[in-house]
Order: sequence, then structure tokens, then C-alpha cells
Amino acid sequence: MKKRLLSLVAAVAMTAALVMGCGSNNAAGNGSADTTADTAKAAADAAADSVADAGEGGKKITALFFSLEGEFFQMFDGMLKEQLESKGYTYESQSSNADPVTMIEQIENAVAGGTDAIWTWSVSGEAIADACKNARSKGVIVYSFVQDPGEEACDVFRGTDETDCGNAIAEMAMEWADKNYAGAEDGAIKTVIYGNEDSTQQKERYEAVKAKIAEDPRFEVLETVSLQASTVSAQTTTENMFSKYGEINCIITPSGEMALGVLAYTHSESSPVAATDVAVFGTELNEEIASYIKDGSLIGTIMNGGVPAENVKAQAEQIDKLLKGETVDHFSPVDMGKVTLDNVAQYGY
Repeated sequence: MKKRLLSLVAAVAMTAALVMGCGSNNAAGNGSADTTADTAKAAADAAADSVADAGEGGKKITALFFSLEGEFFQMFDGMLKEQLESKGYTYESQSSNADPVTMIEQIENAVAGGTDAIWTWSVSGEAIADACKNARSKGVIVYSFVQDPGEEACDVFRGTDETDCGNAIAEMAMEWADKNYAGAEDGAIKTVIYGNEDSTQQKERYEAVKAKIAEDPRFEVLETVSLQASTVSAQTTTENMFSKYGEINCIITPSGEMALGVLAYTHSESSPVAATDVAVFGTELNEEIASYIKDGSLIGTIMNGGVPAENVKAQAEQIDKLLKGETVDHFSPVDMGKVTLDNVAQYGY
């Protein structure tokens, strides 16, 4: 396609140069075939350079999200689109609505439609592994974010070790304790830890939180509770925890939905304490979570990938290199952004 385009550009440039040359001869009564040829060649070269600078000649990238609902996913999609289109690529995105079967079909359709690269953020890397392998076998680049389909199923996996994420959540709570419970006696911070064990990744994060907090004797862990990663489940559980223990100073969750459930209860009329009297920690970031950080009822949240704009820029650069045939490390680790009142503005809120 690029060769045909360059040939067409060259032909148009040559025709334009010849027309200009004829006009010059009629006006001045002389002209030079060599000059005309040189002008045409220069125009063709300039056109070729212009096409080459426009990325990889309009190669197509298909981004497949498990969800495009909500502010954060729409923002991420928009930034990825902007970054890749600025490099000369054609970009389109789709949502599977958290259905792995739908995403498998989307991968197959993208390959059949001639896409050059597929970017995935799935609910399960394992579930789409075979489809990704098949795409790679047909020359399509596969870039996976958050969920890893396996080394043979993607060219690059950008994500994190769930243990690192769990450690970062616990560290944020310990840093809060350093400011508010400096020199406190052992067991001064009455704490409840929530977690989820529905997947290996979530279980690893949960176990890491528990292990790390156990290193700090200021935290007395009243109970660790495995529950569904949902707002409703966390809200109900928090009500039960206050009924059971009375005094709770800190609630740590490895989930944004769980954190919102905790806050829904502590902000409710039935809560026995003010929302700002309980230190709550979670993950993820959106407008609602940011609003709780600003009002002081959510002390901090972990943002996998760090500042979203920087994360997206790094991914677009790696995809660009892959499409140009350059080597990129298979594993691309993300930053762990500790978002608090002091730096939430850096994340766009």
C-alpha cells in the first residue's frame, strides 16, 4: 500500500512540475528539461518523507477493554487513542463488557479484519490466551495490560506483581501511622483487613497486605475478612465489623470497590463514627474515589501504573517500537502510585 501511495504521489508531483515547467517556458521563452526533472524529483522526495514521518503508514491498532464504562476507562481509552494516532496509526477500541467469550470473538474479528496490533485489558489473561496465540501466529502483535495471557500469547505484558501491590497498600497505611501514631504502643491501631480470593492475583495481593501489616506491631488486626470485591459486600461487612468490635481505627482493602463500600457505610447515618475518624485505604482512582481523598475520609489509594498519562505514553512508545520491528522486553513493570491528598492533583483530580 505504501509503495502504491508513493508511486501516486511521485506521479502527481511529476505532473505538477511539468505543468510548471511549460508555463515557465511560455513566459520566458526558454527552459530546461534537467531543471524540470530535478524539481519533480525534489517534490517526490519531499512527499515520500512526509508519508514516512506519519508513523507506519496507517497501520491499525485494535484496543480491547473488558469495560469502557466509567470515567477512568474512558479517560484511559482517550489517552491511548491520542498517543497512538499522534504516531500515525489508526486506532479503534471495543468493550467486551467483562465477557471473555466476547473478547475472544473480538480478537478473532480484529485479526480477520487485518489489524496489525491488538492491545488487551481482559478480566482473565488465561481465558483469552489461545485467541492471542492464534493472533500472533498470523503476524499480529499482541500487547497485554494488567492481565497476563502467558509468554507465548503476547509480545509484551505490562503489569505488576500482585505482591508488590499488596505491599504498597500496607506501606501507605504504615506511612499514615508514622504521622498519626508516632511512638504509639503496640496494638494502638485497631485494624480490619478485607480481601478477595476469587482469583490467584487477588489472593496474592490480599496475602501480601496481611503479611506486611503484621510487621508493624502498632496495628492490632482484629479480623481479616475474605469477601466479594463489591461495594455492597464491603458496606454490609463494615456495618458488621463495627457491631462486633465497636472501635475500629483503620480499614485496609486491596480493592477500589471495597473501599467505596466502606466509605458508603462510614458516611451513612447509621455509622457510629464520623467518616474521617476511620483511616481507609484502597486501590484504583476515579472521580468518586478522589472526592473521598479530598474530604479526608479516604487516606490513600494505590494506582497501578502510576500517573495514567505517563503509563499510557510508555505503552504507546512500546507498541510503536514493536510495529517498527524493534525489540521490547516481554515484561514491562508498572509503577505503584501512592495517591494521597498531597498528590491527587497530579493524577488529574
